[in-house]
Amino acid sequence: MGAAFLDIVVVGFITGIAHGPLGFVLAFVTGPPVFLIVALAYFAGMWAWKGTTIGGIVLKLHVVRCDGQPVTFMAALVRGLAAALSVIVLFLGFLWIAWDPDKQGWHDKIAGTIVVRLPRSLPLVCI
Repeated sequence: MGAAFLDIVVVGFITGIAHGPLGFVLAFVTGPPVFLIVALAYFAGMWAWKGTTIGGIVLKLHVVRCDGQPVTFMAALVRGLAAALSVIVLFLGFLWIAWDPDKQGWHDKIAGTIVVRLPRSLPLVCI
């Protein structure tokens, strides 16, 4: 949830830049189509490029495919569209994670992905 919140702020900021000086406010007021397109491009692009998003980097989360292959842009796009479906159906696709034994949401099951937590790194102060 924390990573998603950070990513929505980033997407709102990017959408706001596209709208001009009052863009950040207008990003949420002008309607979902522009915001959804920017969000889909952001999430699919970041998952395909880095396997995570800015929120995922902060919370050390990584998206991997269940078959061990790299997350391609097509798999990331399918995951993003399936995540939109999970939102449309009253967030049930995300709530599913609480009851699923593999801790996968609908979007993960559809795209064949899973979110893993990366191990904590040793801070430089302790070295």
